[in-house]
Amino acid sequence: MISSLLTRMLVTFDYEDLRALFQSIAPSCKYSLTRPLLLVSLTFPGLSGLASLIPDIPLALGIQTAALIMMLMAFVVELLSGIAASRIKKQRFSSFRLSRFSFKVFIYLVLIAIPYHWSQNYAAKGEAVMAECFDWLQNFLIIHIAQENMVSILENLAVIEGKEKSAWIESIKTKITSLWR
Repeated sequence: MISSLLTRMLVTFDYEDLRALFQSIAPSCKYSLTRPLLLVSLTFPGLSGLASLIPDIPLALGIQTAALIMMLMAFVVELLSGIAASRIKKQRFSSFRLSRFSFKVFIYLVLIAIPYHWSQNYAAKGEAVMAECFDWLQNFLIIHIAQENMVSILENLAVIEGKEKSAWIESIKTKITSLWR
């Protein structure tokens, strides 16, 4: 009885059945995108909540919370795409490789934090030129680290797509060099 009532109600809204209603509410299901979209939906607020619990981390790095979240997301994408690429290359996941990745992230964060604190030190002493130099250095390092993350992610994506590791990078290099010709 309830089932037929529900079916009649759905038909009045031009839905054949519950599945059609569900696909209208969550069209990502039709394309098998629900899991990746849920991962993104769960990750961003989770990282935001984590960052709000530890407000001194962005301050220690001299970056805004949103920038920290995006940086952490880039690290997560690099890690996950690296794991996927390793599986395709039939390489085992190991604690050594995870430790190596974690060490690299630690170095990146230290490289971002050091010039920020030196800049703050010189600014506090009224030495604006030195403060500006270290501020410039921090910005340079953030940009360069972001680009290095992108290169690593692109290498992993090429492997995931069954291409040579350098395929995406070579394609970008070709585009860039064609601009200067």
